[in-house]
Amino acid sequence: MQYIVGFFVALFALYIVLWLVLAVLFYVVLPVYVALIPLAVVAGMIVSIVVTTLTLVGAGKHRPATITPDDVTAGTARLPQLPKDSAFGRDWAWPSYLVSQWRVDLATATRGVLGILGRGWRALPRKVGVLMALAAYPVWLAVNVGALFTGVLIAVPWLTFVLVAWLGWLLVVGLLRGADTAIQRTRRSSPSCPACHLVTKVPVFPCTKCGTLHRDVRPGRLGGAWRRCGCGGVLPTTILRAALKIRPVCPRCEKPYRAGAAVLTDIRIPVFGPTSAGKTRLVNAGLVALRDQAAAQGAVTEFVDQESETAYREGADIIASDGDTAKTAPGKLPAITLQIRSGRRKASLHVFDAAGEYYTNRDENADLEFLDYAQGMVFVVDPFSIPWVIDQFFGGTTHPRVAQANPAVDDPLQTYHVTVRRLRDYGIDTGHRSLAIAVVKADLLTGTEPAADLDPGDVKDWLDRAGLDHLVLTAERDFAEVRYFLVASTRAKAEAMSPAAPFVWLLGKSGVDIAPAEVKA
Repeated sequence: MQYIVGFFVALFALYIVLWLVLAVLFYVVLPVYVALIPLAVVAGMIVSIVVTTLTLVGAGKHRPATITPDDVTAGTARLPQLPKDSAFGRDWAWPSYLVSQWRVDLATATRGVLGILGRGWRALPRKVGVLMALAAYPVWLAVNVGALFTGVLIAVPWLTFVLVAWLGWLLVVGLLRGADTAIQRTRRSSPSCPACHLVTKVPVFPCTKCGTLHRDVRPGRLGGAWRRCGCGGVLPTTILRAALKIRPVCPRCEKPYRAGAAVLTDIRIPVFGPTSAGKTRLVNAGLVALRDQAAAQGAVTEFVDQESETAYREGADIIASDGDTAKTAPGKLPAITLQIRSGRRKASLHVFDAAGEYYTNRDENADLEFLDYAQGMVFVVDPFSIPWVIDQFFGGTTHPRVAQANPAVDDPLQTYHVTVRRLRDYGIDTGHRSLAIAVVKADLLTGTEPAADLDPGDVKDWLDRAGLDHLVLTAERDFAEVRYFLVASTRAKAEAMSPAAPFVWLLGKSGVDIAPAEVKA
């Protein structure tokens, strides 16, 4: 009986205890929860706001890692990988915030908030014991809810801003890049290196502050309208804007381009032919006559480098004095560069005159890279090297007129084939180029029996009769357009035999028109 009484007493005591616990929970704990949970939610919101603010201003332990130019060059800037066949890495410049830094900031802020919340869950049992931790967990859960809710409220407008700004940035980059490319194509302004002759659409620009080379300043991940070098210097994006302020350099040999490079139309005309055919004299006399003709048409010509002006002056003196032209030494490859301004069009003309030995042996002309980038070419034919002329009319090479002409020693057809084969070996399509065939030494040829019926408009037929019909057929098959000229590379010359005529025609094909009205007619 006493056991039964004891059991009911114990049960009653347990009831009293549970009732007291519930009473305490209802009258003490619940009011505390009611008071603390809203405060905990606010505290969580403050946590998110503070951590995000510290992240964005870069203060305290929540400061995000800054993506620097060193990260860009090292490949750790979270930028897309460059193609494996890319010759160079990324430039040493600060990337746009909208490209990668915003992701680092967002990740840092997220990790900061989640780190605080996670540490709270783990620390409560150690700090206050398991029972008190169980009582405190609801409050800490409220902190989590407030922090996460506020984080979402911050992230949505943040990501919206980034998206809108990124779309605007993408539009600016696309417009600038498209306009830059369109202007380059319209002007045909891809510059050619005066040292190694490489022609590139993307020249290199040195930073004006530290000299670091930027190999691609086009609008992109390293800057939309402007680029900031790793040293803090500012460079304009787009090749045109950069070239107007900074002298570009060659991406291969890193030698500076001539003034006007990447801005002006770049016209490259190599003059080729056998040794002693008269190439150098044609270049000298042609440039003198070209400048005179340009001035007569209201165009302005000028030299932009001392080497070109010196070479021109020396050649002009020889032409003015009717002196003998020195043979071009093998290995001498620089072009004579002349800038021409005709109306609103401005161009840089590069005339290349390499030694004839390069054009008679396929093994010797591998270095003539300027041939690969020429828009038009001048092929020099020495009439006194044609057997039909020498044997039938002058009786051999001992004739005084032949000796005076100092004829070329190599066959013009062979020279032509060697040069064209070199172009094809390097994948050059001559079918998109123009060829001027210049029959030179007309001052010595006209008035003689083989030239009795030769006039500037009859050069093609004359070459056919002279036995070079295969050259004519081959040239017109290989090139998009072929025109024939009769040239006298002397001081006293008929306008119809002007040494400038081949160059004026090729300039016109590139959009620079300085031809006289009667020639156009």
